[in-house]
Amino acid sequence: MYISGVHKELTLFLSETLHSILKLEEIWVRGVPDDISFKEMISLKAVQRMMKDDIPAAASKIAAALRVTPGTFTASVDLLVKKGYLIRRRDEKDQRSVRVLLTDKGKLAIERCMEFHRKAAAEILKSMTNKEAEVLMEATKKLEEFYSEKEAAKNSINVKLYADSSCDLSPEEAKRHNVTIIPMNITFDDKIYRQDIDLSAAKFYQMLSESKTTPMTTQLTPFELEEVYKEATKDGSEVVAIHLSSALSGTYQSAHIASCEVSGVYPVDSKNATMGSGLLVRIAIKMRDEGKSAKEIVKKLEELREKVMLAAYIPSLKFLVRGGRVSAAAGFVGGVMNIYPIITVKDGAVKSMDKARGKNAACKKLEEVIKKHEIDKQYGMVFAHAAAPEDMQNLKQNLESLTEGCEIVDSTIGAVIGTHTGPGAVGFAFIAQ
Repeated sequence: MYISGVHKELTLFLSETLHSILKLEEIWVRGVPDDISFKEMISLKAVQRMMKDDIPAAASKIAAALRVTPGTFTASVDLLVKKGYLIRRRDEKDQRSVRVLLTDKGKLAIERCMEFHRKAAAEILKSMTNKEAEVLMEATKKLEEFYSEKEAAKNSINVKLYADSSCDLSPEEAKRHNVTIIPMNITFDDKIYRQDIDLSAAKFYQMLSESKTTPMTTQLTPFELEEVYKEATKDGSEVVAIHLSSALSGTYQSAHIASCEVSGVYPVDSKNATMGSGLLVRIAIKMRDEGKSAKEIVKKLEELREKVMLAAYIPSLKFLVRGGRVSAAAGFVGGVMNIYPIITVKDGAVKSMDKARGKNAACKKLEEVIKKHEIDKQYGMVFAHAAAPEDMQNLKQNLESLTEGCEIVDSTIGAVIGTHTGPGAVGFAFIAQ
């Protein structure tokens, strides 16, 4: 009966009292000072812990300590900088990285918060005997041990990330982030090549511009994917497999069939391609590194895929004509008129969004896309090009004012998607607000 009663009291404490304590702190924090939330105070404390000798701390390391994505932490930093609690600086050694430090106002906010806890602890201990205080300390340690063990158990099931090569992560980036890329095949002049293994993007675009033959892409088969999945899960791991849009290829359908034969595999229809799929893969990387389960990652990706905004311009209709996507007559007129189609991916399929006359006008159209949809900066942004790195860099520079504070990754459109765009395509993908 005693254990039953204690069980009931502990359940109430964990479900109600502990929550009330946190709410009480949040109410107090809002009062002094009155413009900072409980979550923002947690961010300030994390910055303080990561700073050494008042040296600014790396934002990426603080985000990891908080178990949030760099984009999520960046959004929090933006608000705290505006409120005067933090200062943001570029890393002198790596201009792509950001460091943050507390202002005097930030230090004062933390001190007031800690004073609240010191007073609360003093008042609690004042009414307790030494024996009761010892019991309280033992109970606190048990709680800490319990939740530490639970967190370790949660992370003990390894989650592996797989994606087909249409997501256009480079082999180097995939290796760095421990993502397995399943190569898709391209048939060119009766020879079969595996993207990024037998055929680099640079070599592909050279062949494409010199040849009159139209390359063909081949979907992955259920048998191929089943073999890959079996190998991935034989150590007990779970697999999240992100694939090219089912409206563009039968690869996702193959993945679904294969996953029915192998337990622990969760295929995801990205409903996108190239930088759009790549953006989802990078979000999955961050979630996996935060210790999220396969099911949690899949749920989030299926939510975000509906918000992916991909937009790109294509300087020539030549390859769309070759692939039967555009009539020869339209291709001729487009070439004469210097028309740049602006394409997007909607409902998983490639759609024409707009058109522009000339490259500068095309860049303006892409700028309008960002202004219309707005970037959810916590998820970052991917820029990509098809054998046109300088054009991509120019576009990025033109959009700097709209992408400020957003983590940006560069990518190259590979052979699978480049078969249809041809060289010269430039675009981006982001999660729209």
